[in-house]
Amino acid sequence: MQTSPKVKVVLVHPPLENVLSAATPDYVDENRGFTPPMGLLYIQASVEQSRHESIMLDAEVEGWDHKETARRVVAENPDLVGLQAMTFTLIDSLLVAREIKKLSPDVKIIIGGSHPTIYPVETAGLEGVDFAFAGEGEVAFISFLDVFFDPVEHLKVPGIASQMGDKVSYVPSQGLLEDMDSMPFPARRSSAYTKYTSVLASENSIAILLTSRGCPFDCIFCNRMGRKYRWHSAGYVLNEIGEILELGIREIFIHDDTFTLKRSRVLDICNGIIDRGYDFVWEARTRVDCVDSEMLSLMQKAGCRRLSFGVESGSPKVLKAMRKGTDIETIKNVFADCRRIKIETLADFMIGNIDEEIEDINKSMKLVRQLKPDYVQYSICSPYPGTPLYALGLENGLIEKDFWLEFAHNPTTNFHSPVWTQHFTEEELEKITKKSYRAFYMRPSFIFKQILKLHSLSQFRTLFKGALGILKN
Repeated sequence: MQTSPKVKVVLVHPPLENVLSAATPDYVDENRGFTPPMGLLYIQASVEQSRHESIMLDAEVEGWDHKETARRVVAENPDLVGLQAMTFTLIDSLLVAREIKKLSPDVKIIIGGSHPTIYPVETAGLEGVDFAFAGEGEVAFISFLDVFFDPVEHLKVPGIASQMGDKVSYVPSQGLLEDMDSMPFPARRSSAYTKYTSVLASENSIAILLTSRGCPFDCIFCNRMGRKYRWHSAGYVLNEIGEILELGIREIFIHDDTFTLKRSRVLDICNGIIDRGYDFVWEARTRVDCVDSEMLSLMQKAGCRRLSFGVESGSPKVLKAMRKGTDIETIKNVFADCRRIKIETLADFMIGNIDEEIEDINKSMKLVRQLKPDYVQYSICSPYPGTPLYALGLENGLIEKDFWLEFAHNPTTNFHSPVWTQHFTEEELEKITKKSYRAFYMRPSFIFKQILKLHSLSQFRTLFKGALGILKN
C-alpha cells in the first residue's frame, strides 16, 4: 500500500460552553479548575513520533469561544482537524467543527473520543463531521494519516466511520492496545501545561498521570472502554513522573480508574519514587477493597497526599444492586487507616441509586459522618449511554425511549440528560444533593480547616467562589 504525503493536523480541545447537565451540580463543575485533555495529548505524542505534523490547541484553558477557536485553527492551514468529544461535550465539538467549515469548507474534520466510540456511525453522519474515530487511537490514527489522501484506503482503517452519500462506511475498531509501554509519554510540552489546575491542588500547576487503562469490575452504572485491565510497568511510570518533574510541576493527579489494582506494581512505583528522591505530592483514585495498611503506609511515604474512593452508598442493599462488590465494614476500616496514616480522603457518593429509597440515602449520610472524609462528592445517579444501568432502564420501561441514541443522531443544546428516577423525582434528587453539599461543606470546622491549608491568593479565590456557589444553590 502506497502511503500518502505528510499530513498537517490540528488537534483541538473545544471551549466547554454547552456541556450537558451532568450528575454533579453546576456550582461543583464550575470550580474544578482546568485539566489537560489526555486523549489528545496521547494522540499528539504519537503524531510527533510519526512523519506527520501536528499542533494542539486547548480552547477551554485559553478562554477562546467557538469562533475564535475556529479562526486560530484555520490560521494553521491544516489538512485535518481532530476534535475530542465525550457525549457531554459533543455539542461544543460540533460547534467548533461548523465554525471551521464556514471559514475553510475543504478542511477535513475527524472526531474521536468516548462518544464516537459508542456511536461511530451516528457521529460520522453529523453536520460538519467528515470522519468519526472509534477506540484507542495511538496506533490506528497514525495508520489513518498514512493513507489520508487516498479516498479509498483511508476508509479501510479500523475504527474509521465516514459519510458516503446517504450511508455511513464504518470499519470496527481492532480492539485495545496490549503493549502499554510501547506508547510514548503524553505530549505535555506541546500543551499549555502551566495552566492546568485543580480546586484540590496546593500548587499552581498540576499534571494528570494515567498509569493504566480499563477496569475489570462490574459496577452497573459505569461504562469504560473495555473491561480488560492494562497497565504500564513501574519503570515506565517512574520515568514519566521524572519527565513531569522536569517541567517544574510538583503535584500529580493519577486518574486511573483503580490505581492500586495490581499491588506489586504499586509497591514498586512507591519504592522507586523514594529511591529516586522524587519530590512531589500526588493523589489517586481507587477502591476500598484494593488497598491495605502496608500499601497505604508506603504510598504516604512516597508522597501520596489524597485518595479518592468510590463509596457510592451506605446501604448494603444498594451496593449489592449496583454490583459494587464492597461492604460497609471494609469502607470504614480503610477510611480509618487513611486518617491514621495521614492520607486525605475524598468519598464519592451517588444519590438516587438503583433500588435506593429514602432510608438508604439516610444510611449514606450517616456513613459520611462516620467516615469523616476530608472531602465528599455527591452525584445524582445518571444512566449513561452504554452502561448496564441504561440498558436495564430501557428494558423495564423506567426510561421511556433511547434518549442517548436520539441525541447521538440529533445533538441539541436543549437536551437534558436523564437521571435515575426509580423512587424519586429529579427535583427531589437535586434538592437532596444540594442539601447534602451544604451540610458537609458549610460546616465551620471544614471551612476553618481549609483556610489553614491556603498557600496562595488564587487558592483563596477558588475556595471563596466554590463556597458562594454552594450558598447560592
